Amino acid sequence: MGKTILAIGSYRTGWAVGVELFGKLEQMARCAKSRLKPCAYLHWTAGRYDQVFEDYHLSVKGDGNVYAPGEDLAIYREHTWRRNTGAVGIALCCALGAGPDRDGLPAGDYPPTAAQIETAAKVIAVLAKSWDILITPEYFMTHAEAADLDGYGPATTFERWDLWKLKDFDGAIRSGGDVLRGKANWYRESGI
Repeated sequence: MGKTILAIGSYRTGWAVGVELFGKLEQMARCAKSRLKPCAYLHWTAGRYDQVFEDYHLSVKGDGNVYAPGEDLAIYREHTWRRNTGAVGIALCCALGAGPDRDGLPAGDYPPTAAQIETAAKVIAVLAKSWDILITPEYFMTHAEAADLDGYGPATTFERWDLWKLKDFDGAIRSGGDVLRGKANWYRESGI
């Protein structure tokens, strides 16, 4: 597998030449730390694998590479209802037309890829290290988890169920937040 690349730019200015993700992301996170809560919400775009939206600070494409519309993680972006200020939005580019299957996993032509899930977990690990915080729901939450707390998630109206359920390393279906945080803790302990 190749290196995970971070492309920085916008639709209007074009993307910068790719750089390795982790060093650049660590620098971006440290620069923004004093202007953030810090915390992050994890989403999917409800689009295709290469379809990015500037509503998110970081978008993980289907191949696991990451796109950022700019280098400032503290810029306000609209990603999580009532939770945008001071929070980083991370989205997996996937789930176009998805509905939950009988296990709660996203069914459709664009489910989250293994590369996206692993890269998202690595991003969480890098952010947690840079911000010197724990990888817990207090700091890292899926949109499904946040929506449940705010009354519009899978437990209530089912308006937002981003990353509600995912397959874990052992194939078991678990809470998407638990899967991502578990993998992120493993990556952090492994020295990412």
